[in-house]
Amino acid sequence: MTQGNNTTLLAGIPFQPKDPIDDILSEIAAGYNTDHIAGYVQKRRKDRDCGTLVYVRNLRSGDEMPITKNRGAMAKGCKLDGDALSSLSEQLAQDIEAGSDLLIVARFGRSEAEGRGLRDVISRAMELEIPVLVGVRDEYADAWIAFHGGIADTLPLDAALIENWLRATTNVLAST
Repeated sequence: MTQGNNTTLLAGIPFQPKDPIDDILSEIAAGYNTDHIAGYVQKRRKDRDCGTLVYVRNLRSGDEMPITKNRGAMAKGCKLDGDALSSLSEQLAQDIEAGSDLLIVARFGRSEAEGRGLRDVISRAMELEIPVLVGVRDEYADAWIAFHGGIADTLPLDAALIENWLRATTNVLAST
């Protein structure tokens, strides 16, 4: 959704796998009252069988849950836990419906690229005129562009520039 003066409510932040996307998004989130933010960041933890398990931290509640599941010592890598992703989607949907000043989605990943995941949460936040920040890995850039259809801004992985975008977006919303 684009406001009347061409300011959009949606921004993608391209990043590479080793980039500190979660640290920067956590820094951005720290500037908000937790009762007025929706979203998540990821954390990785070593796992004996899987190598690394991925956890998500809900930015409003602070709760953490695994988003991948260990498939055992003989499997290669871990697998996204569809039930956990569904639970995260439900939590974020409730948070934005309760009122939020910002939605942070740390990853536009495979599930979103395939038409699932948190796409509905992102769309609903925009309907509610809530600014949305989304981390986008390079391998999903084409799917991201297809999803937003050209209405999203692209921001560098720089906390100060992201905060400038948020201030500009917030000022536009306040004047409408």
